[in-house]
Amino acid sequence: MLEKPYCACATPPGVSGIAVIRMAGDGSAAVADKVFHIRRAAGDARTVSEMAGYTVAYGVLIDPSTNEMIDEVMVTRFCAPHSYTGEESVEISCHGGLTVRQEILRVLMENGARMAGPGEFTKRAFLAGKLDLSQAEAVMDVIAADSELALRAAESQLSGSLKQQAENISTVLYLQLALFEMYIDEIEEEDDNETKTYYAEELEKSVYAKLKSLADSYRQGRILSERMKIVICGIPNSGKSSLLNCLSGYDRAIVTDVPGTTRDTLEVVTSIRGIPVKLIDTAGIRKTDDVVEAIGVDRATAAITEADIVLWLVSTDEQEKTITELIDPILNLPKETKIALLISKSDTSDEETVKKQEVKVRSLIAEKGYSRTPDLCGSLSSTTGEGLSGIEEFIRKTYDEMGASSSAELLLTNRRHFEVLSSALDKVEKGIAALRAGEPLEGPALLLRAALEDVGEITGKTVSDTLVDTIFSRFCVGK
Repeated sequence: MLEKPYCACATPPGVSGIAVIRMAGDGSAAVADKVFHIRRAAGDARTVSEMAGYTVAYGVLIDPSTNEMIDEVMVTRFCAPHSYTGEESVEISCHGGLTVRQEILRVLMENGARMAGPGEFTKRAFLAGKLDLSQAEAVMDVIAADSELALRAAESQLSGSLKQQAENISTVLYLQLALFEMYIDEIEEEDDNETKTYYAEELEKSVYAKLKSLADSYRQGRILSERMKIVICGIPNSGKSSLLNCLSGYDRAIVTDVPGTTRDTLEVVTSIRGIPVKLIDTAGIRKTDDVVEAIGVDRATAAITEADIVLWLVSTDEQEKTITELIDPILNLPKETKIALLISKSDTSDEETVKKQEVKVRSLIAEKGYSRTPDLCGSLSSTTGEGLSGIEEFIRKTYDEMGASSSAELLLTNRRHFEVLSSALDKVEKGIAALRAGEPLEGPALLLRAALEDVGEITGKTVSDTLVDTIFSRFCVGK
């Protein structure tokens, strides 16, 4: 039994000027012939089956059961193997109303097509060898990109940059493994440690360094896919919600003079200096008997521990006792978490008062015995905009520093890729250690073979059918 061609709407839900419905698989043109009547086409084609590949025809799409017109449409034909999926395919450009799309999909399925599964078009492209697995995953990254940097990273992987890196590493691993297996019986004498040390050094230079550089790039690349978490904290009425509104560019949080207005964490996604960020406004941190407010304080404290950057707001009139209560939870954060101390509401005080408050906070930190100090100190006024530029520069600098330890030409943005490469890195590191310890070559050879399996999962060479299904199940139906 022949498999039916599959179809889906490739444009998102909602009313639009046009929508695109895709159909792919053997028999796509035959199905289109049943429902599409050509009015004008290149080369005087009278049916979709007669159309040359990469040509467009104008006509009407009808319901064959009633012969009634559904819409005026444009149909584009793609011939195998020169299509996205490698199969015969058809794209129908129709008006973007919901009912129009539903009706077109209905008549396609009534006349020989079926509904596509999630990610089926891209999965077929992968299975046909049009894309490797890293490129297929990059398709969704391009769609989901919400900043220039994220789009640039996704397009780099879509063009095959990660595929090339993985193949280069695999090639070197294969060569090294072949040497091990060739000489596995010949250098097991007592004086073979010099040769093993040489192999270890070659592995470290040619494989370990490249794997580590790629894995290290995930620290920066993660921000592009998961966003940088920036938590705004402080006591009630210290100006947190006003700062959230300023950084997000609109009035997202309610701002009043009443302490405790924000009772829960409030999140806003935006882009600052090209960096995709998640701004998190928190409830004012203080001791309270109010049950609801106490829950908000607990959530605020939890948010701080997960932050990439903490913006700690201290107003010019804040007292020593409340400042001291926040020092421990903030200064005990890992060194990777950047901390900005901002003396807020600076427009309500003179410059000398602002400076004295900053000195006071620094003195209290020193008295608590912390050698660590905030990574940025400054003043802030959400009313006048003072200090906002400095905060934005701090965010950009923090992102740039995340990539300082990596010399990779591309950024890993996908957690699966990071975990697979980390696993390979661990195996290669163990293999190098075994060689330097003078252990028999069988052990390092097994480790290199396992590392090859890991690297192969990047491109899909060694990936299981189950993992492939899992990856593509996360795609949208029309892709």
